[in-house]
Amino acid sequence: MSKKMSKKAKIAVGIVCGVLAAAVVAAGITVGVLFSSKGPFTGTVIDASTNAPMAGVSVSDGRNVVKTDDNGRFTLEGYHKSRFVTVTTPSGYVADSYYQRVEKNKESYDFKLTPNAGMGQEKHSFIQVADSEIGEDGVGPWIDSIHTMVEEQHPAFIIHTGDICYEAGLKRHIHDMNSENMGVPVYYTIGNHDYVDGKYGEELFESIYGPVWYSFEVGNIHYVVTPFQNGGDYKSGYNENDRWRWLANDLANTDPDMKIVMFNHTISPEENYVFQFDKQTLDLKAHNLVAWIFGHYHYNYIYEQNGVVNICTSQPGGGGIDSSVSGSRLITLDGNGSITTQMFYYDFTGEPSAPENAVWSTQLDGRVLFTDMVASPDGSRVYTATVGDDVPGSCGIYCLDAQTGEILWNVPAKNSIKNNIVYQNGKIYAQDVDGRVYCLNADDGSEIWTAQAKLERSLGTSSGICVDGTAVYTGSASDVTAFNAETGEEMWGYHRNRGENSPAEFVVAGDKLIISSHWDAIIALNKNTGEQIWENMDNDIRFRSSTPVAINDSRLLVADDDAVAIVNLENGEITKTNFEEYNFGSSGQPVLDGSIAYLPTATKGIVAFNLDTQQIVWEMQPGTALAFTACYTNAKNALTVEGTPVLAGDQLIFAASDGYLYHVSKADGSVISKSSVGSPVFGKVVLCEDGSVILGDFSGRVTRCAAPQE
Repeated sequence: MSKKMSKKAKIAVGIVCGVLAAAVVAAGITVGVLFSSKGPFTGTVIDASTNAPMAGVSVSDGRNVVKTDDNGRFTLEGYHKSRFVTVTTPSGYVADSYYQRVEKNKESYDFKLTPNAGMGQEKHSFIQVADSEIGEDGVGPWIDSIHTMVEEQHPAFIIHTGDICYEAGLKRHIHDMNSENMGVPVYYTIGNHDYVDGKYGEELFESIYGPVWYSFEVGNIHYVVTPFQNGGDYKSGYNENDRWRWLANDLANTDPDMKIVMFNHTISPEENYVFQFDKQTLDLKAHNLVAWIFGHYHYNYIYEQNGVVNICTSQPGGGGIDSSVSGSRLITLDGNGSITTQMFYYDFTGEPSAPENAVWSTQLDGRVLFTDMVASPDGSRVYTATVGDDVPGSCGIYCLDAQTGEILWNVPAKNSIKNNIVYQNGKIYAQDVDGRVYCLNADDGSEIWTAQAKLERSLGTSSGICVDGTAVYTGSASDVTAFNAETGEEMWGYHRNRGENSPAEFVVAGDKLIISSHWDAIIALNKNTGEQIWENMDNDIRFRSSTPVAINDSRLLVADDDAVAIVNLENGEITKTNFEEYNFGSSGQPVLDGSIAYLPTATKGIVAFNLDTQQIVWEMQPGTALAFTACYTNAKNALTVEGTPVLAGDQLIFAASDGYLYHVSKADGSVISKSSVGSPVFGKVVLCEDGSVILGDFSGRVTRCAAPQE
């Protein structure tokens, strides 16, 4: 076909497009045919309750931003990529639609704004939903928890921060979660998996959800939505500077006293929030940036960077990539931009029930997540640590009297501790998600030393540390740092610079340090120098949620995805057995007992695996998890045990994500006793001499459960 189109052809194409657009509208589907035009665009903004013109309201053509005059009118210059005309709804208003598609020959772009008390409050909240990643079947039962949050918390709006996922999800999501059926305004951000095949990556998203950058205001907060980088799975139709040109114009027309909150699918590409384009500089902090809110990583992680609060939230209906607990977040801001947050974990949202058979139960500040209970050598004390997924976050390291449950000491941590702590030579070692390493006196909690692990590429860390002789190994899969266990002096650093976060613990096997790099590889380092010895990126063991265990000096047992593998410690070569419909992606570590390995799993509870025959001998399935952790597990398959089981004679003892403590037979997996903890348990328990068990649960309680009756 020639590059030039005849007049008749143009008319024919116009007719076809018009018919298609009319058919789509008649069907009640929100998609439409998109045009680009250079403008100019004119129109009005009026108050729908009075029909009075509204002056001083910002309107944009996707690059240029102007204010309406005293008559509520505006004229926009337009540019060659203008696809929408958008209005920045001022505080106290909502629009039936904050955008209108650019249409050829359209004479006027008129907006009616309706007063809305919820969108005008100085102190207000909103719900962040991230990475729902649905398909054609829809959003799933987690949407009920969002409805409940709306009814109970009265948020001003809901924001989805991207990754609706692919064509089927994009077409379905808007029907399941929109302003009408949620009862509050719903806004959407484009994620990397929302760029799909088309003329340009965001074509389908724009046809359903509207522009990929826009702004609106509530109280004293100017909210800005920007797109994921320069495209995702498919290339964007915009270049990387288009959004910054628009944003500079948007902020130039924003009251300089307002605070700025950015919504994006991922972290800021600039740590200092200063962007360069067209030989210009845009400094978001100079415009009162207070928060950058995103998803993408499937982590629950809040941190401060250069004075800006960064908030990442996991997906609502399934375990996170780093096994973060599924849920959505309520975020509250006041007129000064001060922020508080509250995670609502799906579907662990109610008050936990009281544990059965409790000798004592002590409530801590924060929640216990992937932290094994640790006992002192004489059994008189137990130690644990907590996470605080919110602002303000309450988390720390605890020592309790094992007989009474009394808190003997508590050292606050600067951020969450989401994995194991270690007792060695009268010291407690722990690492928080920001990579701070704590060495404390186990007797009184006094600080011996602290250090900072280099995280470089990693967005925080939930990797479990280990201590071996004189070294403590810390950091993340992409950046490992070894510190002298006595002095805190750095011994060596290893910088891989890739791999996702994981709850798998570092493991020492002989002279090797075994590192699990999620969605990447299992790696062996020389534990004395940090030099990489080998890596294995086999497709089944590159999923690294689970903690390996050394079988002997020459072999390593690694379970994850649907495979159980034996790894040669000298060269990393593996032999593996696949088990369809099994998911071994639990953070717990297998326990060896002769030729049998007891494996905690994500979807089948505990299984007994024969090392000689490479076959599963039995499985014991608990109930469905009360909260979802293991990567992508949900209500359909989460029969999860995250804690390493404890061997006790002819029994295995463990607590599961269903909120029960189990004693099962090693011989066949039959349940000997079962008692309710009242909350999910995601770590290893401590077995006391009298047969009682001490455990920490996700509600933040430490409980001593009496030994089961014969």
